[in-house]
Amino acid sequence: MGFLRLLLVLSVIVIFALAVSGVYSEVYVYRVDSMNFTVYFDGVVDVKVKLSVNETYLFFTVSLPGSPFANIMVYDSSNTPLDFNVEDSDVTVYSFGESLVYIDYETFNLTYKEGVLWTFKAKAPVDFYVVLPYNASITGFSDIPLEVTLLKDGRILVKMPEGLQYVSYVIPPGIAEFKLKALNAISKARGAIADAKAEGRTEGLEEAENLLVEAESLLDGGDYRGAEDRANQAYELALNARKPLIGVVLDYMPYIVVIIVLAVAIILFLRFRRGGVARLFRENPWLDEDEKNVLKVVWVKGGGAFESDIREALDLPKTTVWRIIKKLEEDGLVKVEKIRGENYVKLAKR
Repeated sequence: MGFLRLLLVLSVIVIFALAVSGVYSEVYVYRVDSMNFTVYFDGVVDVKVKLSVNETYLFFTVSLPGSPFANIMVYDSSNTPLDFNVEDSDVTVYSFGESLVYIDYETFNLTYKEGVLWTFKAKAPVDFYVVLPYNASITGFSDIPLEVTLLKDGRILVKMPEGLQYVSYVIPPGIAEFKLKALNAISKARGAIADAKAEGRTEGLEEAENLLVEAESLLDGGDYRGAEDRANQAYELALNARKPLIGVVLDYMPYIVVIIVLAVAIILFLRFRRGGVARLFRENPWLDEDEKNVLKVVWVKGGGAFESDIREALDLPKTTVWRIIKKLEEDGLVKVEKIRGENYVKLAKR
């Protein structure tokens, strides 16, 4: 009898332990910590989900609102992407021991429009936040909000209780026009920045690129006027971007070389006119043209030339050149030396 009683007690303990284990595993496979929604002007909704996961599980499957999903990303607490599969509204995540998992995605299927009235509708297992588009005005709720806040950028933040909930709102006409203007301004700024880069005008361009990034971010957030303003600033900066000094120098290098060559030529010309053989010509006005030409050849060759080079330069007979050199030597204008058996004519130092 005592044995049967002991067996009964042990059976109850085992059954209780198994039941607790089953409940534990069911509750703590994963838990949705937060589910937040950002609604944009065109009805697209950005969804961000945070889950706590039992580390003993290699994978789990969670059902999410708004399928089919677009641009879905799954990652851990260190922003490392995780593998996943999607089937209808179910997402299977291969967490492999991660304790925190984040899921981001976009969907068109959480909003619908009737006339001018928009409605966001979703079912969440926890209290959740909804950020409405810029300039949206709330017209109704499925339940009393837990919280309604006006964000710094002017958008409305609504906190709704868990379960199936909806928020209705209207957007004043004209927002589409603001978005189009912002898109055009961003496109124009992109083109101006690309042109500046192609032309090498990179000085001051970094600020334009930063403003363009801000404009694109504001556009994604629905702040179309802010996006247009930043894009216009980026466009102006791109137009006024300049080439670095070294780039300007390289662009004008051919002109600089020409100027330098002309300057050298002018200096040499003036030197020739004011000194050297020109002075000899002024001091010896009786020199004839052949004698002047011989002196010019000697001067051009650096103040000294072989007799054969002089003959070749002037295309004169050997005897004529020899006679001219002899006369110039007698007048004290040149000196003649023998180098390797050939006459070498030098201008006399004066």
